Amino acid sequence: MKTLTTAVLLSALVGAGIGAMTPVIASEHGKQRMSMMHHGGGWKASLTEQQQNQVAKLKLDYKKQTYPIKTKLKEAKVSLALLMIADKPNQKNINKKISQIIKLKSQKIRIKVNHKIAVRKVLSAEQRVKFDMKVLKKAYHGKKRRHSGPYHR
Repeated sequence: MKTLTTAVLLSALVGAGIGAMTPVIASEHGKQRMSMMHHGGGWKASLTEQQQNQVAKLKLDYKKQTYPIKTKLKEAKVSLALLMIADKPNQKNINKKISQIIKLKSQKIRIKVNHKIAVRKVLSAEQRVKFDMKVLKKAYHGKKRRHSGPYHR
């Protein structure tokens, strides 16, 4: 019962923190979109209506596949945190939970890569160049993080 109470409390705190950051994130996202517009737009700006519909369908399918995995991943991370902070942490159970998290992340990455390949097939040669440049840029730079340090990852 104690772990359930802790998990619920932890979920509530995380939810409150995300809710407080939403306006800041939205503001930053708007700046990025404006910047893209000044540079001729990305690959999405040149999509035909048919391509937009195809990409939208692919995106919906992608989200249908990944949301259950993301939910399981969040649950596993909370569970790992609870295992780590137990009075007597059980290393065997911790290692099992870590393996579960790695497996879920692997599934998520595979689905994401398959999605990007499917989207790429919809694009023209010119659009594919822009798309490929964005993929390479993200691969090199990774996700942009607002904070750095060991407690902001």
